[in-house]
Amino acid sequence: MPRLDHVTIETRDAPGMIRFLEALLGVKEGYRPPFASRGHWLYLDERPVIHLSLTSRSTDFPPGIVNHFAFSLYEFEPALERIKASGYRYEYYDIPDTDLGQIFVYGPEGVKIELQYPRPA
Repeated sequence: MPRLDHVTIETRDAPGMIRFLEALLGVKEGYRPPFASRGHWLYLDERPVIHLSLTSRSTDFPPGIVNHFAFSLYEFEPALERIKASGYRYEYYDIPDTDLGQIFVYGPEGVKIELQYPRPA
């Protein structure tokens, strides 16, 4: 059965994007094979789930086919505190007819990440 392996983000500012993703998700930079192109691999649970590829794009991400990607949260309050402390714009909603909530966080270069969490009963 196929499963999502990783997402790749083309970034102009790898250090800024890494800081954002570390603050939001707790990722850690790890091993990346010695490709000819420059980039970084960010790990969650010992898996390289976010690949950063350096680009020379002159503007932020244009709106396009991919609007955002989502991660599941297990502890809402600590995550919300990290998001608030990060200073990035965020908004959160209830997902209708479910016991889930979602937080959208808007990061550098126009990247948008969704964090889903189980709402308290």
